[in-house]
Amino acid sequence: MKNIFLIVFTFFLSFSCFSQKDSVVNYLDRHYKKVIKEQATYIQTIVKKDSLWLATVYFGNGKVKFQGNFKNKKLKTRVGVFKVYDESGNLKSTQNYNSKGKKNGRYSYFNTKGALITKGYFLNGKKEGVWKYLDNNLKSRARIVYKKGNILDYNLWNEEGITIKEKLIISRSPHYKKGNKSLRTRLNKELVKGLKNEGLNTNFLLKCSISKEGKVEDISITPNIGDQYKEKIISYFLKFDGMQPGIIANMKVKFPLELPFIFN
Repeated sequence: MKNIFLIVFTFFLSFSCFSQKDSVVNYLDRHYKKVIKEQATYIQTIVKKDSLWLATVYFGNGKVKFQGNFKNKKLKTRVGVFKVYDESGNLKSTQNYNSKGKKNGRYSYFNTKGALITKGYFLNGKKEGVWKYLDNNLKSRARIVYKKGNILDYNLWNEEGITIKEKLIISRSPHYKKGNKSLRTRLNKELVKGLKNEGLNTNFLLKCSISKEGKVEDISITPNIGDQYKEKIISYFLKFDGMQPGIIANMKVKFPLELPFIFN
């Protein structure tokens, strides 16, 4: 992973030297804050295109994570269509912005197979009109009607297409059922303490997905911390219990999650 990241960086360094006035290369952490190379999770390029500035954020494997135009180099005002991708290069979402940097126009969200499963409309930064949500089998699961960002009405269906009466949950990230503090306490006791005793002193980021059943899946670790530690961490999380799945429009969904581990 580290070698791939350095190769990508070398390419971007050569690119930025071509025209330093009209291009910038930044290192970013997982919160998109500028950091030094050794602490970077992503690479960002900013390139002047006519009167706008095109910003692109790359994963460590060189694939695009995020791309869109801004009014100036400080990236304060978004303009036009913005696209977000997953680490495999699949398009995840598109969103339009008006000249004032407010969400305006169609929003689209796609599953990993490229199917459109969520669509709606923004007007001057607020949700407007009918928003539709499908599951991965492309069955209707929710229909929500907005007016200036306020919910006027909604309908929900289960996997069999039967109407259900529940309080609407528009979005909720996956979480540990006993709370973040309890999660950290458990991880320190069951995992981190042992890793330290075995000599691990490198900070790392664990990326994974939480399934609809609350299982930890698709585990990866950045940077490379050695196979002996990696195998132990992956084995631990594959057996981990107590996670609550993410929710979108009352549907339990597979959802990405990142956990930073700080040793120094």
